[in-house]
Amino acid sequence: MTSLVLEIPNETHRLEYCRIMDRWEQLEDNIQPSLMRRGNTPYDRWLEYCEDDRTTGSMLATQIPCTLYFALNEQREIVGSIVLNHEDTKRGHLHAGIVPWCRGKGYGTVMLALALKECQKKGIRKVHICPNSKENVSAIHTILNNGGYLLEEFVDDERIIERYEIMLS
Repeated sequence: MTSLVLEIPNETHRLEYCRIMDRWEQLEDNIQPSLMRRGNTPYDRWLEYCEDDRTTGSMLATQIPCTLYFALNEQREIVGSIVLNHEDTKRGHLHAGIVPWCRGKGYGTVMLALALKECQKKGIRKVHICPNSKENVSAIHTILNNGGYLLEEFVDDERIIERYEIMLS
């Protein structure tokens, strides 16, 4: 498998972001993580939203700052993205998604491993991740492959949600 890098979205990603979003929006309505969704927002404005999310979190329901990272392969193609909440939330620290045409290739496991390094840099030692549903087997395997274990289950929006924890040294 090719190696990945995580990068904060910037102007150099404009064409690639538009390319993958044009394709992704044709395939799915519920793009995850939700911060990837562009709606009718121009890329420049979307980058401003990302910056606000990183610094103040004022545009988010949680009011907790977070950082969106693109996962880029060796060809500089966006294969997925991951959001790191700077503090724990009801839905955990990390939220991720792989573009549909790259799923099942191990990118999620590598992307999560890279995001865990970012968590360490921020001093987060207990990382919580809550897949959108218990049926999201690929997300659960990704978490388990990175040393995660089931911490608890809770009900949110009438759905049973599992919270996983990964301990970092």
